[in-house]
Amino acid sequence: MMIVVLLAGLMASSAVVGFGATRRGRLRAGAARVAAAMRFAYVHSLTTGRATRLVFSMGGNRVWIEDTEDAHVLDPNDPLRAGGATVDAEQIEAIARREAEAQINLRPRAPRAEFARPQGNRYRVRELEGIEFTRLYSSHESEPRETGDGHIYFFTGGSAEPAVVHLHGGNDETFSVMLHGASGRPEIFDHAIELPSIDESSTDERDVDLRDQRIREAEQ
Repeated sequence: MMIVVLLAGLMASSAVVGFGATRRGRLRAGAARVAAAMRFAYVHSLTTGRATRLVFSMGGNRVWIEDTEDAHVLDPNDPLRAGGATVDAEQIEAIARREAEAQINLRPRAPRAEFARPQGNRYRVRELEGIEFTRLYSSHESEPRETGDGHIYFFTGGSAEPAVVHLHGGNDETFSVMLHGASGRPEIFDHAIELPSIDESSTDERDVDLRDQRIREAEQ
């Protein structure tokens, strides 16, 4: 009888370990797909000459890219926290309030760029199985974003906005994907990290070298 109980316990623990490994595997795979999406957005912006952004559904599992032909200037002091881009209809009421508050500190601002998802199957919205985007750190928002659509911007000169996105796997595990702005290089971590300071990112000579190399390759 005790042998039967012992075997049953071993089988149950093996099932739990196996299930945990499956969820961790999905989380790691999700982080790899986010890193691939960052590289895709970087190359898209560099080769098409269009400002591009990677969009995350915070609290969800969807990711896609959008681009624009408009001139786009990333504005970290934008009171609407839209990065200098337009926003959707659901945010109009909130925008009106913020615009009114912004009148207190008027200053010239560049026109807002209109972003849209490019046509074609390769640009379709991707749903990542077994993960949830829980937090996005970006240089154009003073606080990490946890709701709504979060954006990371890529620029035509071969650079990107420094950013970190957190992926949660439903088992108290979090992976992070960091985007190095100077080079557009993504890096995966198996734990939660925050966005380094701007000074720390801008002094990464290796990132600058990688960015310059990619620009030269794209021009060939």
